[in-house]
This record gives sequence, C-alpha cells and structure tokens, in this order.
Amino acid sequence: MADMFSNNLDKIFESINSTMRIANEYGTPEQQNIKVYSALTEKLVEIEQNFNKHNKALQESSKEITLEEFDRRYQSSLTAGKSNVKQLKRYKDYIAHARSILSSQDQDDSNDSRSDEDEEMVQMDEAIIDTDPITKRPLEVPVRNIRCNHVYEKSAIEQMIKTNPRTRCPVMGCAAAQFVTLADLQEDEKLRQKLKMQRRTKNK
Repeated sequence: MADMFSNNLDKIFESINSTMRIANEYGTPEQQNIKVYSALTEKLVEIEQNFNKHNKALQESSKEITLEEFDRRYQSSLTAGKSNVKQLKRYKDYIAHARSILSSQDQDDSNDSRSDEDEEMVQMDEAIIDTDPITKRPLEVPVRNIRCNHVYEKSAIEQMIKTNPRTRCPVMGCAAAQFVTLADLQEDEKLRQKLKMQRRTKNK
C-alpha cells in the first residue's frame, strides 16, 4: 500500500512538472507564478507526511494486545514529531526544482524583492546540491532526476546506470522507488551557472 501511494504521488509530481514546462513556454505570467505550484506542493507534501505518520503509527501500535492499548499507542504516535511542511526537504527540493523549470518567472522575480523564506530556501538548496552524492566531489555538470528532483554529477550517475541498470537514486533517504534511467536525467544549466558564480565568489 505504501509503495502504491508513493508511486501515485510521484506520478502527480510528474504531471505538475509537465504543467510547469508548458506554462513556462506558453502560459501567462499568472500560470508561471511559483506561488501557484508552491501551494500545491505544500498540500501534497502535507498529505504524504500524514500518510507516513498514520502508516508508522499503525506499525508501532500493531504490537499492542488490547484495543485500548492499541488506540493509546496509535494516538500517541500521531502526535509525536510534528513538523512544518515548508521545512521538510521534500518540499524545499521540489520548490527549487520548480524554480529551475519556471526560468522566465525567475527572471521576473529577480526584479522584485523575495521574502526571507524564499531567500533562505534558495541558499539552503545551493548548499545541499553543491556536492555530488556519488563521488562526494564538487558538481561540474549537474543533472537533475525529474522523478525525485535530486542532483548528481552527470558522468557519475551515467556510469552507475551503465554498471547496474537497476540503480535507484543514490541520495540517502530518497523515497523514489523507481530505477533511475537516462531518460529521467536532465542537465541543469541554471544550477551549473549558479555554482560557478558561487565558487568564483568564494575564491575572491
């Protein structure tokens, strides 16, 4: 059941990816607005979080003998570990991915002041994806997995797939169940330029 839920959620995110690409190329400024997709992403991640909480609570409560003990353990598990959806990595990663797709909207946004939350999100994303998760070396030619939004060094992930076609996302904790294929990988030129600027600033 958990795998089915995860697969269906991945399909929804893929559909949103397609919608954003169409909106970026042909849509109106309103359709390109990142806020539209961030609100939808927040709702989907909240649903995923709640599903995972209920699933974990059921697993932990299944060991109890009586109905009263089961209910007490279940309710206790649900109330534990509450977190802000916007602080979850799943949400932050996808919003960063949405920004990379809605490039024209990003250019428009550059003329406007961003909120402190957006700035923090972008900075955190840059820090996370600066290093290739496979080689642990700085990214040179970053490619993004469109299924889970994680980023790898192009040559490293391609070699992994060549060596083992049944390779899953090498990022620890990634929930994507599908095997990574070359068709899932897209070069992220915007990120590449951003990393160059970041490294140039550090070397000054």
